[in-house]
Amino acid sequence: MKQHHVIYNQDCTNLFAIAQEPVTAFDVDRMVDEIAEGGADLLLVNPNAQRVNYPSKVWQTFWEGYVPGDRAFFGPAPDAEIEGRERWVVQMKQLAEGGCNYLARALERCRRNNIAPGISVRMNDMHDAPTPGTNLFSRFYMEHPELHLHNDAFCGWSATGLNYAYPAVRAHYLALIEELVRDYDCEILELDFLRFHSYFPREDFAQHCAIMTAFIREVRAMLDATGRRIALLARVAAMPAAAYELGFDVSAWARERLVQGISAGAFLNTQWHVPINEFRALLNDEVALYACTDYTADRRPGLPIRKMPLDPALLRGFASGHLAAGADGVELFNFFCAREEGWETTRQEPSFTTLREMQALTPLRGTKKTHILTNGWSNAETDGVLQVPLTVERTQVRSFQMLLTAEPADAHIEALVVFSGGGNILPGQLWLQVNQITTGAAQSVQALPEPAQDIRQAIFPLPSSALRDGRNELVLRNEGETINVISIDVCVG
Repeated sequence: MKQHHVIYNQDCTNLFAIAQEPVTAFDVDRMVDEIAEGGADLLLVNPNAQRVNYPSKVWQTFWEGYVPGDRAFFGPAPDAEIEGRERWVVQMKQLAEGGCNYLARALERCRRNNIAPGISVRMNDMHDAPTPGTNLFSRFYMEHPELHLHNDAFCGWSATGLNYAYPAVRAHYLALIEELVRDYDCEILELDFLRFHSYFPREDFAQHCAIMTAFIREVRAMLDATGRRIALLARVAAMPAAAYELGFDVSAWARERLVQGISAGAFLNTQWHVPINEFRALLNDEVALYACTDYTADRRPGLPIRKMPLDPALLRGFASGHLAAGADGVELFNFFCAREEGWETTRQEPSFTTLREMQALTPLRGTKKTHILTNGWSNAETDGVLQVPLTVERTQVRSFQMLLTAEPADAHIEALVVFSGGGNILPGQLWLQVNQITTGAAQSVQALPEPAQDIRQAIFPLPSSALRDGRNELVLRNEGETINVISIDVCVG
């Protein structure tokens, strides 16, 4: 798997939700073409949530039981959503009944574009969890409440997912996986354990890891039985210990050579500091390691949400920082969301052309990029440590860790410390050190434009000699009034 550096994960409903009617085989082709031309070298086509979007013989399709005009098909889904839901259900049904198998067509088009064809299986999808019984729920889930988890509400929508401690649940997913690898031409199978993240009750970690490792052995045996070389990739929590708590012993998987790749990321946000070294210590050198993005780059209180697909500088920053730390590449998740209703008042286009730039570290040096700290909405079970927001009182010194890259000597580099409070704090009262190299006091303190309220940024020019590949330490000293650090950006170019 190490030959793949930019992985694109395409979900099971996006094409049908955004394409003009009717969706045809040519729409499927264009979906793949756009990703391949952008520069991804592996496309993971996701065919399922609790139902599937292709004519499966073993799992219920999204359109099974649908009759035009039957409001009951959508169950307790909000009335305002029915038109949109019905639209993509109809699109899937018409495509399949017209003779086009969405999954087979997408994988075939990958071959024509010289991009590796892969499949991503969502292993416990719980979209619509607050309203069970909508059209997103499968008959298997609804008819077997005895197989559900009853975890604490702290687990979010995952709390009532399927419980993998039961053999019937594992058999349900193995039936789907067997069909996918037997009947469809894929080179990589991803088991997506982050959509959603709960698989067991919240105790007995070792026992749960043993159950899941045995399940992975069965999957590996299915792949080997095809007679084809199919690599197994697993998408897991952003930290090894968090993955283990959830039932995923990546060290055992690597030791037994069950998986060829691990992709680590946050549940519903972008984790900017995936601990590559910690994962590497648990994996043998043959296992590829990827850092995974999500749609939002961060969610800073009082400031607009920044979105990964719409900002090439953020994409370059994420890729270069993790490549410099030793990752083999990146996986892009929910990259297409800017096109979907509900995320934007007007449709915006993701920066597909940036994908090719993310393939390797050397060409990224000196390019315009932004490195940031993980911020905003966080799932404590899966995501890494949030370093900001953080209160820094008068006379206090605080340390932050960032994944950065060494830059050319002539690179223009600035650190932007965004904060609230501080009264009439002056530039000379905020000082920054990077990797024990002093950069001195802030060059300036500037107010941010509306709609930010009482939010300012301190600007620190950085010498390129201060930055190094991988983990960097930034030390902030406050000699003024108490401030609340909202974010820190390191901007190149």
